[in-house]
Parts: sequence; C-alpha cells; structure tokens
Amino acid sequence: MRRLSRVKLATSSPERQRENVLTAAASVGAHIIGWADDWEVSGATDPVSRPKLGPWLRDEKGPYDGLVAAAVDRLGRNVVDCLNTGHKMRDEKKMLVTYGHDGPWELDDPADENRFTMEAWGAQMELRAIQRRNRDATIKIRAAGRPKGKPSYGFQYVRKVMGGKVDHVELHPHASEVLRDVARRILADPENVTSSSEAARLNRAGEASPADHLATMYGKPSGGRPWAPQSLRNILISEATLGRPHPAPSRMSTACTRGAP
Repeated sequence: MRRLSRVKLATSSPERQRENVLTAAASVGAHIIGWADDWEVSGATDPVSRPKLGPWLRDEKGPYDGLVAAAVDRLGRNVVDCLNTGHKMRDEKKMLVTYGHDGPWELDDPADENRFTMEAWGAQMELRAIQRRNRDATIKIRAAGRPKGKPSYGFQYVRKVMGGKVDHVELHPHASEVLRDVARRILADPENVTSSSEAARLNRAGEASPADHLATMYGKPSGGRPWAPQSLRNILISEATLGRPHPAPSRMSTACTRGAP
C-alpha cells in the first residue's frame, strides 16, 4: 500500500514508496499481488474507509497474506487507526511489514508493540503540528487580507494589475459549474451516485482534475492526473465550496463567500 496527501508533479514520493515497499516485501520472502494506492488521501483518514486500501481491509478483494508499507505513517497518522489495522493483521494471522523494520511486526511481543505504537504516535504528533501551523498561518494571512496558497477548486484569484497582489476571489466559470453539476447529480440520486462514481465519470469525460486544472490556470503543463473519489468528496464538503464565512471575516474571506459553487 502507498499513500500521499498531496500529489504534485515535482514529488518523487510514489516512486520512493514503491521501491521501499518492494524491498520490504522481498526481505520477508513475499511478493506483491496488488497495489492499494491512495493518492490525495490524508493520513487522518481511517484506513478502512480509504478508496483503495479499504476494500482489502474489509475483505472485499479476496485472500492475501498481509500488508506492506513504506512506513507506519503511510498506514495513517492516528494512533488508534494504526493499532486497529495492526491488530487486525495480528488477529487474522496476517503479516504487517514496513520498510526499515526487521521482519514483520509482532504485536504480541511487548517490545515490538511498543515500538509500533511509538512510531504511530510520532506520526500523529507530526500531523497535529502540521495542522497547528496551518491554522496559525491561515489566521495570520486572513487577518492581513491576503490569500493563502492556491485558490480552491471552483475559485480563481483576480488581480487588477498583472503580477500584482490578489484583489479578490471569484468563481471560476467552468470549474464551479463542474462542482454544481456533480452536487446536483449526487443530491438527485444519493443511493446510486457517489463521489466515487462521479470521479470515474469525470475521468471518462476527460475533465481536468483539480491538480491539472490548477496547473493549466498558472500556465503549466498538466500531468494527466485522475480525479480521486476522496479528493472530490473533500472539495464538495469544504468550507470554500459550501460558501461558509470564516469565523473571523476579513476582506479576503468575505470575498470568498460572495458566491459558492
């Protein structure tokens, strides 16, 4: 299994994870029968609910002997989620292997269980630190009336002077309509239309994914990256898409809420 929260053209993490996974599998005499690649999926997401890994953990993909990952933090950045996955492998007599650990994890062994828990805890602490830094930076930047990062899918920044500061945020005419159409379809038939089916439909239609759309907006080549169900779901329920104002409105956050996809 591989996981990455944000897939960018410059990142080499997928390739590094692949090499580490293959090395770890070979070290225990195993071979890969399937890849669960969850791209654009946060480490805070419960492994059981991930688009690619979830079906394996729910025993929907057929028999297998265990899981192998590049590191414990690829399993997740939540201690409970990591332990639940580890204990599931232990209770079902399956292997749990991560690169850098000598052999499969033996969670019946107190020393191995403690090390596994410490690595999961370290991943969770790192996630909390990232979240705190992001919150602090967002509050500071919004208080100054400046945008943070790139525009959310469905929006675009408007500059009165080329290369100047962002004056305000407005809806992107095409991307916002894509989101409206997806939302209408899901709301009209929630039993049969899901973020997964809509992501597949957008991919079949050749609709640029958020990452490729953003690259095109800034004059960069698109990478042909597909829509991911979890990424689409996160966009649909995001504060920006729902048009909710920030708790401490500023000129920039207020501009974001004048319209919503």
